[in-house]
Amino acid sequence: MSEPSSRNSPAPSSADVPQWINDLVPIAARARTLLRATAPALPVAVTAVLLLPQLAPFPTPWVATACMALGGFLALRHGGPAVPAAGVSTIGGSASGQRAAPGASAAVGAGQQAAAGTSAATAVGELRPGGRTGALLVVLDLLLSVTGLAAWAGLALAGTEQKLLVAATAAAVGLAVGVGLLAVMELVGRRSTAVVAALAAVALVAAAAAAYGLTLIAPSWWMVLALAVGVDAVGAIALRAGVRNDRRYPQPADAA
Repeated sequence: MSEPSSRNSPAPSSADVPQWINDLVPIAARARTLLRATAPALPVAVTAVLLLPQLAPFPTPWVATACMALGGFLALRHGGPAVPAAGVSTIGGSASGQRAAPGASAAVGAGQQAAAGTSAATAVGELRPGGRTGALLVVLDLLLSVTGLAAWAGLALAGTEQKLLVAATAAAVGLAVGVGLLAVMELVGRRSTAVVAALAAVALVAAAAAAYGLTLIAPSWWMVLALAVGVDAVGAIALRAGVRNDRRYPQPADAA
């Protein structure tokens, strides 16, 4: 009996893989890098939303504050493009130690423009323009969902009424803060200490206002729906701005 012909068939090549899979693989790798970088923040947030309902008589604003702190931290820590400084190559090298002749400066500038005009996916390690922002949006959604589930468990242990609604509201508010900050950083188009400090101050004021508002207004599923729709709209704006920034400032592959 002859052996099956499948054993003699050639192994599938990269050309046989659908393009959308080739696009998702580097985004997943980027998201994994972000998850590793933010690993210490998640246990802190989960512990907070588990303990706060046991300590506070009215836990809604406190749980929402913990979620907003997590979303804001992720956006401020990893959001926005890292604009290369003058004389620093986007591949990771520095041009400060290279002494070019005066007559060769024009050629060097032309070479840098040509390199910047190449595919941004190559410059960011196979990431297509917008993949950096898309990966952070995925991480924000994932970590806030996990924190929301932990908040649900903490509220259930505390015997809070409408625990699922309160947990969903807190997670949605935290996601709104994170995506909103990310969108602003992408629209600004430059990540610097001054920008991060200014946005951190704005985020603190917004978080305090939102926490106080939750003490006056009872959460509802309509509020959660409105926040979800708003997050989707603002996330689309952030993604579009991220595509523009990645084409303008190619990021190194290991940038986090």
